Amino acid sequence: MLLTTGAVVAMLAVTASPASAHYYSGGGSSPSFTIKPYSYNSTWMTPLNQALLNWNASPTAAYITKPSSSPSWLVAASYSATWYGLYTPYNTRSNRYFRIQLNARTISRDASNWSNFVTSSFTHELGHRLSLDDITDGSHCTDAIMSYCRNRNTMTKPQSHDIDDVNAIY
Repeated sequence: MLLTTGAVVAMLAVTASPASAHYYSGGGSSPSFTIKPYSYNSTWMTPLNQALLNWNASPTAAYITKPSSSPSWLVAASYSATWYGLYTPYNTRSNRYFRIQLNARTISRDASNWSNFVTSSFTHELGHRLSLDDITDGSHCTDAIMSYCRNRNTMTKPQSHDIDDVNAIY
């Protein structure tokens, strides 16, 4: 009986995935991916590049590079919509490419620390490519860049929940 209980607990530990509740199927099949080089003024470039560095330096297998041959791209512009960032996936998971849009209008409106807000928003959108879904239920406010209740002015890096989810997926 004890052996059977131990086997069931071990099986649940192997099959349970902390990422399952926040998995996004619009992500890619690998944590290594590319994005076309972007060129904005230094006010944008520093926080945008920091977002890539934040994922690349995280304790995950995330590795993001910027070759000119990348089919994926970023657009930072002013949009009339209410979102800060928008991730749009294309093609199948194994051949995923994407467009990320950052909304300068809403970021400028709501940021008390503009650079952090841009870094946070771009880090969040890159999380979608890493198969992380938005967390909209109020959970993980302090430990997930993917949570809607996080403070974009202060939280700029992937947090413990994001890291755990990426590691569980890849």
